[in-house]
Amino acid sequence: MITAQEKIACLLKTARSLFVPGVYGLPCSKLWHPEHPRCDIAGFQFLSVCSVKAVKIYTALYLLPQLLKHKSLYEGLKNTFPGVIRSSAFLTCHCYVTCAAHCVLRRLFGHYRAITVAFIPSAIGSLASINIEKYHRREILAIYMASLALECLYEMAVYRGLIPQLKGGEIALFSLSSAVLTHFHRNKEVKINDTLDWLMSKLLDCKHQDKPVQDKYLVTRIREGLVDQLDKLVSGYFTCNRSDLCKHEKSCLAHTVDTGLNGLIWGTIIQMCLRLLSSGGSLRQVMRLFAQRSDLARVSSFVGAYSASVVALECLLHKANIKEITPALSGAVSGLLFAIMPEPSGPVALYFFCRAFQGVYKKLIQDEVIREIPYDVVLLFTLSTAITIHTGVCEPHLMRPSYTAFLNYLTDQRYEQLDRQLINEVMKNTVNRDKT
Repeated sequence: MITAQEKIACLLKTARSLFVPGVYGLPCSKLWHPEHPRCDIAGFQFLSVCSVKAVKIYTALYLLPQLLKHKSLYEGLKNTFPGVIRSSAFLTCHCYVTCAAHCVLRRLFGHYRAITVAFIPSAIGSLASINIEKYHRREILAIYMASLALECLYEMAVYRGLIPQLKGGEIALFSLSSAVLTHFHRNKEVKINDTLDWLMSKLLDCKHQDKPVQDKYLVTRIREGLVDQLDKLVSGYFTCNRSDLCKHEKSCLAHTVDTGLNGLIWGTIIQMCLRLLSSGGSLRQVMRLFAQRSDLARVSSFVGAYSASVVALECLLHKANIKEITPALSGAVSGLLFAIMPEPSGPVALYFFCRAFQGVYKKLIQDEVIREIPYDVVLLFTLSTAITIHTGVCEPHLMRPSYTAFLNYLTDQRYEQLDRQLINEVMKNTVNRDKT
């Protein structure tokens, strides 16, 4: 059993070792760019590879939503072209400046320190590139990277024995996040993010479309038809089925079933879109994945069950004349259904936790409890990216596999080809020097 003093000593030793000189005389070509000994040529090769990969990534990311909105391919490309160029420039600049900063720091110091292998170069690259991206996308990137960094820090702490492995911790984390997000969404107190607000409204604010029947999707027509028949059946047997606090038009049972079916449909659509992006646009491969993997069906089932549970609990609490804590309580209890999610579900819980924390932060600023931190989004993105890239380079076994695959694709397998044995030698050398 590790005592508290030993844990503190371990943390201090790790912090000191970051600044202790590493292996002297080790050129950056052996550690960072073995494909060419010259830094400038290797940098331009890296720049060309990353620019092409970045354009492919953002074209698929921006074009798919346009096609889902019934846009033609030409119109979709026309609308997404400026965003693709700007975002690709951001990602390319980040990769190139990180690589250049690594080589410059190596030449300035004449040797490696643990903190100059990846942490400081990545921080410099993040700080130089984040302002290229649009403001609303900076916030999205910062929250995503913050969830990654938290996961890396947690895995580091568990790996070093500083904290125990928390079983079921992601369920409690998602339940807490769900309570906060549902409260903010229902009470309209603070606007966290356009995309998150859109997602919450699609899952929890189920409304029938005011369109002609022939203009609706087949799935939508079937869902609305089933709900209408259920509402007529329930209304025939129950006269007082809806509370005055309920804002939906149909009976509570029909509204719950409608919201659950809607959540099931949207959970499937969102999964298909994400899988379509990761598979390079192969719809056949996506359909094969849905047929072969049961965990994808579990995700859709969770989204549907979560949506139905939130509105059902809200209706029950409304009938008990409980109004103030209804959204938070229904969100917290429904969040326990996160146990349905397949492993690994921790990244999803961490992302929504970061979003909930962002909502609390904005609410405190809005109520003038605290002041807004200057350049908070830029600082969060810079620090989170530096932690994540440092973990991926120095301790890749603690990195999220999906982000490892993304780095391999972006760098054309250069990330996978890094000499891990040499990096471990640099890190161990700093620790040994710190001991002496």
